[in-house]
Amino acid sequence: MDVLEFDFYNRLKQDYLAHKSLFVAFDYDNTVFDYHSQGINYEAIVGLLRICKSYGFTLILFTGNEGEKLDVIKQDLIERDIPFDLINENPLMNTRKPYYNILLDDRAGLKESYENLKKLTDEIRNKEI
Repeated sequence: MDVLEFDFYNRLKQDYLAHKSLFVAFDYDNTVFDYHSQGINYEAIVGLLRICKSYGFTLILFTGNEGEKLDVIKQDLIERDIPFDLINENPLMNTRKPYYNILLDDRAGLKESYENLKKLTDEIRNKEI
């Protein structure tokens, strides 16, 4: 099978069915925050993160920001009620490579990841899985 034919949604669904939870990683800049001030509304992503949190998923902020900038980001997430459990941490292993079941990132197929995760949470809500 060619990788372009692989069903990534089905893999996400199987991960959820096996563990009844997921690790959802997300970026900050241009994923939940309009870094370039282009007037982009990220509320769909933010809303999906809130839904994921309500299902008990672990939310991991993965960002290149550090120090004072990271403190500002944490405060922004809190003020805008954007849930997160970890920041720049691997939830399972002590390695440099991040672990997640799905990544929401403007530079890593944000639209496809959003659609797959939304489909899964809709199926959970509708008790289809």
